[in-house]
Amino acid sequence: MSVIILIVAFLVGFIAPSPVRAEALFGTGYIGMTQSELRAKLGPPHKVRTRMAAQRVYTYHPLAEWDNVLRDQMSSASGEDVYQFVRDRVDVRYSFHYVEERVPNSDTPELTVNLVDIEFLSPDPSTGSVDTPVTVPLSVPIKDVPKLVPEFTPSLADEAPTYRSNLFIVLIQDKVSKTARRLVRERAKEEYEWALAYRLYSSEGFPARISVTDTINRVEFDIDSAQFIKDHRKLTHEPMLNPFSQKAVSQPPPPEPVKKKIPTPRYAP
Repeated sequence: MSVIILIVAFLVGFIAPSPVRAEALFGTGYIGMTQSELRAKLGPPHKVRTRMAAQRVYTYHPLAEWDNVLRDQMSSASGEDVYQFVRDRVDVRYSFHYVEERVPNSDTPELTVNLVDIEFLSPDPSTGSVDTPVTVPLSVPIKDVPKLVPEFTPSLADEAPTYRSNLFIVLIQDKVSKTARRLVRERAKEEYEWALAYRLYSSEGFPARISVTDTINRVEFDIDSAQFIKDHRKLTHEPMLNPFSQKAVSQPPPPEPVKKKIPTPRYAP
């Protein structure tokens, strides 16, 4: 009888689906979670969005419409799961981008999170809603991001790899995952170690010296490598001091820019 019980227990454990991982490849940030794991953690998405031809122009669909109609007409990975929260009276929208991964002995690929796009939104002044055809970004101080996005846990180390490009700031975190290589899109991915990276975007641009009091509109969770940036992105990514480090916080404020006087025209006597 005991042998039969052991066999049954083995078969149940073999057939039953694997338990939901509490976190992802890097311990936080959702990167590497499957769609089913993500939905078990956060619940059904509030909407599904698909990207149009233009950059960052999306169409938002009800979940039932996506599952019953549009999923069969488009690639499953083209639909991003969208969740919307209100935190500290700020509307925060999460969008999860997936990549298809092959599953052994299955013809159906698995969807895995490889990018998280988080936006801060301004409600429409007439309706108070953020569900408008054109999203209006809301500027929030960098220091408030950990409060608005609990999964955002930047390193506080002075030496944490941090880079500034013409579009965003890249904060590369400490923990490295070799299994993350399968989600990296770069051709030289096997030659580098990859870690969780935060990208901070500002529609208004950044000042010459960045601090946590400066504002941003959007955050991305992605995968990046400090060494890859050093080897291949020297011209576009400038090293900078981690704005969350104690060294950066203790720096005195930058001097006020010198105001140039408007030249007074000289007239002939």
